[in-house]
Amino acid sequence: MASVEGVDVGRTYGALLFGASGAFGLSGIVVTQCLVYFKQYPEDSHKTKAMVLASWLLDMTHSAFVMLSIYDYFIKYFGDEGGIDIIPWPLAVSVVVTALQTLLVHCFFAVKIFRSSRRNWYITGPIVLLAIARLVSASMTTYNMIHLKRFSAFMIPFPKTMFTTGLSLTAAVDILITGWLCYYLVEIRTRISPGSTMMIKMVDTLTLYTLENGALTCLAAVASLVCWLTMPHNLIFMGLHFVISKLYANSLLASLNMRRQLWQIHGGLDPSSDEGPSNAKKRGVESAFRIQNTFQNKTSKSTFDHPPSPYNNNADSVPLPPRAESGVLHRRGHEARGGDGVIQFRPASSYYWNVIARTTKPNV
Repeated sequence: MASVEGVDVGRTYGALLFGASGAFGLSGIVVTQCLVYFKQYPEDSHKTKAMVLASWLLDMTHSAFVMLSIYDYFIKYFGDEGGIDIIPWPLAVSVVVTALQTLLVHCFFAVKIFRSSRRNWYITGPIVLLAIARLVSASMTTYNMIHLKRFSAFMIPFPKTMFTTGLSLTAAVDILITGWLCYYLVEIRTRISPGSTMMIKMVDTLTLYTLENGALTCLAAVASLVCWLTMPHNLIFMGLHFVISKLYANSLLASLNMRRQLWQIHGGLDPSSDEGPSNAKKRGVESAFRIQNTFQNKTSKSTFDHPPSPYNNNADSVPLPPRAESGVLHRRGHEARGGDGVIQFRPASSYYWNVIARTTKPNV
């Protein structure tokens, strides 16, 4: 066997080891979040539960491939200087598994933007197309890695460009999604009465969370991309790539699990309490707060260009008492009439970032 003296151990084996350790740690958080989700939100739709299950399975699959890759590098090729140049097939497959996890999360957010934009394909279409293109790029990367078998051969322009394109598309889609979600949240904030302190704080919390959530996944992809372009002859970029899939899975699950916490912080009530009618508790306690300002009148003609909520089933909304506009949410089915109309919130299937505002007034 060849000596390992010519290998930068810290930037090759060390990078893979630290990246894998971080990935396994984040995978543990994914498992915890899945358990929390199924315990706290048993009444969510079957589609949402299937999505969470798919995300967890992809995460476990990715972890298995990362573990097999580490085994190959540290056991199978131990002491072989040329072993670090070999691309084990599990490492290659982990790239496309990461892309599948990324596609799942991107499509999830894209659906929310699609509904928030009143089914505007000009907004959602580019996001979906770029997300699919990212998967295609990752699939071609995996194929070339398995076919070429070595990083030295993978450095030729075409396969190298495919990997670069995949990471670039990941960051681009993150930026688009974060930008549009923040745009709609800002639109909502401008339509909330200045006296509705609780509502304003809620939207501000959602906006901050959206920015942090999008920035984290985007920065991970950009960091891996920068290391790949500037240091292609070590494996720091691959160590960073290991954690990208985990960050997306946690992003999705955290978005779902924060609904109850948001209610407790800004609603001022314990969701597990028995206060209020059972119907309101069922529909409102675990809701994402889809705020809708309406004025009850005969015609209810909208005066804003912002699209109405895609969830217009009145049976799923729980009107709130007048005190809700002063910052206190209740679950009792009373109407809050006045200049700002009735404030409603929607069920859990709406999710937090899908907050929609519509203000109407009677014809003059």
